[in-house]
Amino acid sequence: MDFYVNKTSGTAADIQLAIGFASCVDALYRRQDKRRGDIELRNEGYRYHIITPRPLDLEQISDDFLESFQLVSPLDSQKQRDKLLKKGDADHHLDGFPYDTEIEKSRAYRELLKKLPPSLRTPEARLRKAPELQEIADMEADSRLENYQAVNHMKVAATFNDLAMRWSVLTPSQKRFHLQLLLDLFAREDNDIAATVSQWQEYAKKQQLKGNVLVTALQIINPTTGKGANRMKGGELAIGNLDSFWLLELLKFRGYMEATVPILVQDEDDRKIYVIQPRNIKLSHLQGIIKEFRAVFWSTTAIKLDIMASLRFAQVVMEQYRVKLEQMPKGKITSLATEFSVSFYKYMGSAHATMNLSTIGLPIWLSAPETPEKVEEAMALLDEHISIVRGLHNSKGEEGAEEYALLRVYRDFLSANDLHPFWQFTTAYSSYLMSSLASLQHHVRQLSYTGLEYLLMNMQDKNPEAVAIFNDVGFQHIADAIRYATVIAQYWRSQDGRSDYEVRYGLGRNLMRKAHYGKEFTAALAEFLFLYNEENALEEEKESRRKKDNPDSSSSYRFRPKTTEEDFRCVVNLTN
Repeated sequence: MDFYVNKTSGTAADIQLAIGFASCVDALYRRQDKRRGDIELRNEGYRYHIITPRPLDLEQISDDFLESFQLVSPLDSQKQRDKLLKKGDADHHLDGFPYDTEIEKSRAYRELLKKLPPSLRTPEARLRKAPELQEIADMEADSRLENYQAVNHMKVAATFNDLAMRWSVLTPSQKRFHLQLLLDLFAREDNDIAATVSQWQEYAKKQQLKGNVLVTALQIINPTTGKGANRMKGGELAIGNLDSFWLLELLKFRGYMEATVPILVQDEDDRKIYVIQPRNIKLSHLQGIIKEFRAVFWSTTAIKLDIMASLRFAQVVMEQYRVKLEQMPKGKITSLATEFSVSFYKYMGSAHATMNLSTIGLPIWLSAPETPEKVEEAMALLDEHISIVRGLHNSKGEEGAEEYALLRVYRDFLSANDLHPFWQFTTAYSSYLMSSLASLQHHVRQLSYTGLEYLLMNMQDKNPEAVAIFNDVGFQHIADAIRYATVIAQYWRSQDGRSDYEVRYGLGRNLMRKAHYGKEFTAALAEFLFLYNEENALEEEKESRRKKDNPDSSSSYRFRPKTTEEDFRCVVNLTN
């Protein structure tokens, strides 16, 4: 059976509506049909296509099940219960998500974590399900707690509860009507919402249902519909929120609970909300990934959050390949999901306002590993990049202008379809690395050859010339020479203060600047190689004299690989 959810807003609201509806259908389908099967979600550009293994018949769903079936559980806290009493709604029981209990559970869990070694208080330990963490897993709070905290923090809990409780007070037969209304709406490819609204109004009048057909579209799930100028053309400044069919808003909140990850920006009251954009994935698989992702996606600075969202999501997917390799789909991880839609909410003192909408891509350079060894290679590369990103801070642990510029370029790389932003990053990072080594900031990590090789091999369809260059022996020899003249020379100097070889600061940037001009690049490279080999010859001569003067003394000579004219010719040919 096929359903279609058309994209109407071009924002995360569309994703949440589709996943919310798919999740609702899945719950009903599993109640009706105990046979194995799974709902599939496909992104078809202008719409989402939802496929169930077999037809769904609401008449087979019992009244007992519908009586307790919730689209979304309201936020049940003492504060919200007190508000109901003040409104005179003492007869309405929230009977929803036990907010206060889960908050206390979260605090107690954090106290337990403090008793464990620091190595177990990391996202990596949670990702790999360390046995010590598994022993206390039952004491952890519900994975949806952060979602409910965002609802509370953004001061929409009362409005959210009103919407959720409109559903809970319906009788089983009324719920069946509403569900059939949704099934009919999304079974049609045109999604005639106007006709659905008219049907609901007629039914509500006969059943004497309370509540307006249209409700405020809250910006927590509709980031572009908050108060302010929200017209397509600025003919006038409209102060107010847009409205939407209440049943669709309820489905968006269900999708919000299933596929959305809200998070506070580190040391701020600002919030970011990440919504995954699926491509072709089974709903149960998506739900499992999101649950694991929430456990390892921790608060950091605003720009690092975007980067870490992409890399941590990829880590979760790769960890699933490690655990159940044979059951996982083939292809790149972007065949499952393509990106996160990101909404940034600035805290304005009394409320949050939408300040920015963006997307962050998932690593297109990660393919589905076919062997356990390939899984470990992919995990090692992700660990390397995460370590590099986390190490981008100054001695005070803050991000200065240089760190921010590096992070911005790396973020561009994650969303790009080629390696050009990556080369920009590596060029700038080489200077940053040398500067950090000079100031003894050893939290900064180098990019590895093996990681670069893996990345290039998985991007060869986009950048075939890069793979050919990387595999060239002459290029590898000269790359080694550049490394020994920069990073390694700086490391040797920082270790014991010796300056056997000159540290060539700015070499990478100088070569990159001249890379677009063949003759200038060739001349600059030739000059470097001449000086490099000359230094090697001088040091070898010094070492030879030391041995001659004192044959019994231990050698202190530091080896550096040589380069040849053939290496130089190879690189020149590659640049032509």
